[in-house]
Amino acid sequence: MEALRDHPAPDAALLAALETPRLDAARSRAAILAAARMNRFLSYGDVAEASFLCWREARRAMDPHLEALCRGSLRAGGPLISAIVVNRTGLATGHMEGRALAGFCAMAARLGVVVGADPAAFLAHEQRAIFAWVETHDLHD
Repeated sequence: MEALRDHPAPDAALLAALETPRLDAARSRAAILAAARMNRFLSYGDVAEASFLCWREARRAMDPHLEALCRGSLRAGGPLISAIVVNRTGLATGHMEGRALAGFCAMAARLGVVVGADPAAFLAHEQRAIFAWVETHDLHD
């Protein structure tokens, strides 16, 4: 017990950071690329589960997390890899609408990608691009 008294208490911010669930970029990227290799879409919940989180824990961090993954992909000459991450209702087709589609297009624009006048066509183009990209690149998750 004496040894504990000799060490200062951990900083509250450090404790909060250690207790806050975090999305893991490497795990998310691996999950997205694995889905792309199978020509399938995955849900936001699937991305959360790749980091061993439930959707409720990951929801608020998901948009900036996916944006960071796309930024990294673009810097490496790749596509907007989050294009195949959709709501559960769009898993069969890759369909995205409403807030999700608007958010994806806004993120693309922030990263310097020209979206154009038809957001749905832009999304479909980006989805085809990631499926084609994984076929032609030797990617290491």
